[in-house]
This record gives sequence, C-alpha cells and structure tokens, in this order.
Amino acid sequence: MEEKYILINGRNVFVKQKGEGEPILFLHGGPGGSLEYFLPHMEPLAEDFQIILYDQTGCGNSAVEEGHTYSIADEVNNLEEIRKVLNLEKMTLFGESWGSILALSYAAKYPEHINQLILTAAVGLSSNDYRAFKQNLLQKLGVYKKMLLGWYSFSSLFSINASSKLEELLDPYYVYSSDSLKKKKEISYNKNALKNIGKELEQHYNLIPSLPELRSLPILIAQGSHDIITPAYLEGNVLTHLPNATLTEIEESGHWTILEQPEKMEKLIRSTMLTKGADAQIHV
Repeated sequence: MEEKYILINGRNVFVKQKGEGEPILFLHGGPGGSLEYFLPHMEPLAEDFQIILYDQTGCGNSAVEEGHTYSIADEVNNLEEIRKVLNLEKMTLFGESWGSILALSYAAKYPEHINQLILTAAVGLSSNDYRAFKQNLLQKLGVYKKMLLGWYSFSSLFSINASSKLEELLDPYYVYSSDSLKKKKEISYNKNALKNIGKELEQHYNLIPSLPELRSLPILIAQGSHDIITPAYLEGNVLTHLPNATLTEIEESGHWTILEQPEKMEKLIRSTMLTKGADAQIHV
C-alpha cells in the first residue's frame, strides 16, 4: 500500500492508497480517530477498486499546528482539497460513525463530486440524532457506570491511565460480542478533535436544510443490528428525510461493523460499488 503526505491547507495529511479503478475514499470515526481502524479489513477491496484512506487533521500521522480549532467545516474543506490533489473528479465516500457525518456534510456541499455514499455506524442528520446516540449509550451504562464515566472523562484530561480505563468501560457497549474486542487495534485519539467537534455536533449539527442536495445521491446505510443508534431509529428518524437511501442491517454487530463483520462489510461494499447504489439492499 502506497503511503505519502500531501500538503492540504498548509498541513501535512497522511494518505494511504492501493489499487486501481473507481475510487473509494474512507472516512474514519472519532472525531479524532485514525485510518488504521479500516486496516487490514478493507484492503481486499483494492483488488477491484482504488481505495484511499487518510488521517484527518491532527489524527494518526497527520500534522496540526498548535491551537488549531477543529470543526466540521474545516474537515469538509480538507476533504475537498484532498480530492483536488488526488485528481478525483467523482468518488464514493465510505463514512464510519463520525465519518458518516463528515461524508454527509461533504456531500451536502459538493454533491457534484459524489458517485454515492456508503455509511456505517451512522449517527444521523442533526444534533438531535447525535444527542440520541449519547443518551442511548448512557442508558446502557446504568447509574454506577455513569458515575465512573464522568470520573474517567475528567481524569483522562490528565492521565493516560484514565483514558485507558475510559475505553475499557465503554468499549463493550460498542460491540455485539465482547470477543470482538480481541481484534481491536489500539488507536491514539486526538482529544481536542473529539472535544471540539463533539461540542459542535451536540449544539450546531444540522443537515436538514441540505436535504435537496442529499436526496439527489445514492446512499446506502449499513447499520449493526445492535448499534447504539439502531436500524429502527434510522428508519423512523433518518430515512423519512432521505427516501433515496436504503438501509441494510448487519446482523450480529454493534457500532463497529468493520471490526465485527469485516467479510460482510467487504461483500456489501463490493456489491454496492458494482450496482452503483441501485437495488443494493442486501440481507447480510
């Protein structure tokens, strides 16, 4: 897999590319995660397509200047510059979790550069959906673990050990089977990206005014059967706004579909790419 840095808006962005053919650009979660989440699970797609992965601003191996203010708009602008530098006229965006929000936000602004959107661990279209995600997660935790969550969240600002404890507390609620956590890569998160973009998502995220643009595009949502935002929630709160979108339930999976059901996700992505989003609702 080719690795390189490209200069985007004065910052070095780390990119991995492999394969030829129609481009699929992967958007990792977080906010503040890393492209490593997708590897090696999605690499087999390079047999038939050009796969492109990158670390978002200040994440993974990508640089950031001190005091950078993270925002959805900034990440959308960075993605557009990446498209230009890589000379991609149109592309398929694959967005996971926060990456699904970034994919939708980019597509709302630049629909002319999108072939289709493939989203997994989708959160939704507005701050209401993001708050529902947080509320659903908190309900799963219970009173005692909520107290621990508050303590670890505060302590993690000062202690790497507390950050580790926070992951240990939350990770089991992101998966269908705790055995899946044995496959989980240790990824260092950018706390500033998580904090700043998380606050924006909770208070100002709203793509409802951009529905005309989003309705012009093929969209497939692959949601884990036991995700924090359930397929039923998406049916009632997201697909009602996006009649052009199809929803596929990924059985025996929580929020991390790539981790728990990589073969199913690869099969679904491959099928969706070959059908260009048409009749792509497949039972997996």
